[in-house]
Amino acid sequence: MIKAAFFDIDGTLVSMRTHEIPASTIHALEELRHRGVLLFLATGRSSADMPRPIRELEQSLPFDGTLAFNGQYCYDTSGEAFRDAPINPADVARITRLAADGVMDIAVMQRSRMFVSRHTPRVLAAEKAVDNVTPVGDLVWALEEPTYQFCAYIDPGEEHLFMDVCEHVEHTRWTPNFCDVIPAGGGKPAGIAAACARWALEPDECIAFGDGGNDVPMFGCVGTAVATGNASADVQAAASFVAPDIDDDGLMAACRQLGLI
Repeated sequence: MIKAAFFDIDGTLVSMRTHEIPASTIHALEELRHRGVLLFLATGRSSADMPRPIRELEQSLPFDGTLAFNGQYCYDTSGEAFRDAPINPADVARITRLAADGVMDIAVMQRSRMFVSRHTPRVLAAEKAVDNVTPVGDLVWALEEPTYQFCAYIDPGEEHLFMDVCEHVEHTRWTPNFCDVIPAGGGKPAGIAAACARWALEPDECIAFGDGGNDVPMFGCVGTAVATGNASADVQAAASFVAPDIDDDGLMAACRQLGLI
């Protein structure tokens, strides 16, 4: 029996085409809640950078918990944290130095703010894809409070630029525009494990929905994994069920076919 559902945001709940949550998806979430299923966000976004449609949805349908920064900072509806795992400060300094030296551009993700090192065409294109503009900030801010994640605007295969100098990080990716840099041993599975401990859940009582490469690790730690039809072939291959495209009422279709609603 499914007791908890974990949802990626971009491309899973929020359409990458319309930048809205399909009405059928909202209806599916309402039905899941009505049937007593706990609802969680599991996202690479920061706690301070939730997209407008999610903020609006939470006014009427608050999620039971949020796994932000790919699971590095997790909190419940009341805002109480049940996982808090920032990046090692020495690695924060190393990565910001690379950005200061022009080796790569980065976005710095903290609880109170998110900012980029500069607005290059690549950074602007990545922001446009998710209907967002992130302000440019001073890189020294990265060490003023815990940094939970970086977005490194580099091509696949260039991750060595920071991996060669860092000691306590790993990376995951859901877009060719950038990769997410997170603490080693972190990721969405760590957030799901923390949620399972907090709500006394077993993995086979959980279902996860996603469309990106950073969702694949969490597919392996739940009983049922659903990839939306807009996901890449690799992501679909890692899932136990493939739904139609999010813009074709995919999430609703999956919930019905799996007998969840």
